[in-house]
Amino acid sequence: MRIGLRTVLQHSGEGYELVGEASSGSELLKLLAHTPCDVVIIDFQMPEDTAALDGVMLLRELRRRFSKLRIVVLTTLRNLAIFRAMYREGVEAVVEKASMVDELFVALRTVRAGRTYIGQQLREQMLDSSTHANESSSAGGKRGQSLSVREAEVVRLLAQGLSVSEVARITHRSVKTISWQKHSAMAKLGLGNDQQLFDYARTSGLL
Repeated sequence: MRIGLRTVLQHSGEGYELVGEASSGSELLKLLAHTPCDVVIIDFQMPEDTAALDGVMLLRELRRRFSKLRIVVLTTLRNLAIFRAMYREGVEAVVEKASMVDELFVALRTVRAGRTYIGQQLREQMLDSSTHANESSSAGGKRGQSLSVREAEVVRLLAQGLSVSEVARITHRSVKTISWQKHSAMAKLGLGNDQQLFDYARTSGLL
């Protein structure tokens, strides 16, 4: 993925200068500490080391340390709660990997112009979600509720095989809080066990 992205950028003809590459969230933060750049393109699910920095936690740390840095996220995820979390953390653009060739440079031009970019797939999902919400409201409501951003992130991390204690450490929340958010998510979704939670994460685009 990194080789392909590097090649695309270097042969774009748009004058981009690649100043560095990183293979994990921790490595990225170390690189940025001494390598100035205007835009960072990251994978939402970075291969990680013991610091477990990826997803929302990495975005939050990037924004805290490098407030003026413009962030473009590449992802295979298709979950609206996670998308909303990305933009809430200050991401300027989200591009699906499958659409990278068609959308990446549009996203970069949009970001350089000081605007926020929302990919085609995400725009369609947001429209569908709005339509379904209106239909549900008109019908008097249906069983099931949407997960909060924090609940969706907890489900994503648990489905990756992390324990409640590990998720608590990574997110800097208490074990009690993570356990409650897991329970709340499962109750909203009508799930009865961890296997069902994993299946939901896979089919809903959280993995």
